[in-house]
Amino acid sequence: MKNKMDDLRKDVGRRIRSLRQAGGLTQEELGEKAGLNYKFIGELERGRVNVSLDSLGVIAEALGVRIGDLFSKEKIPVQKVFVKVLAKEKNLFSKLSPPKIQLIKEALRLLNRTFSKV
Repeated sequence: MKNKMDDLRKDVGRRIRSLRQAGGLTQEELGEKAGLNYKFIGELERGRVNVSLDSLGVIAEALGVRIGDLFSKEKIPVQKVFVKVLAKEKNLFSKLSPPKIQLIKEALRLLNRTFSKV
């Protein structure tokens, strides 16, 4: 039974990594979107940690997929995966210039790194 659970953890982790990479997100960016530590995302993708349904729910939402898609073997077109996520970002940042958006992203990354060490 333990071996099957290890396999399931690894399969879900690989699926999350695949969806994240298909959308051009780093582990850090996915962590920010999901409100989770990027180190946790890395451990999850490698199948090294148990994950709660709550965490899977926020990860699925951040990826723009249903939670069941994290367990599926079916290929999801990239355009459908991130349409919701990109639409939300465009609405939030539509009035900002690209350099200002980049500055905000970098500030958030630094804050995440700082507070993840606490």
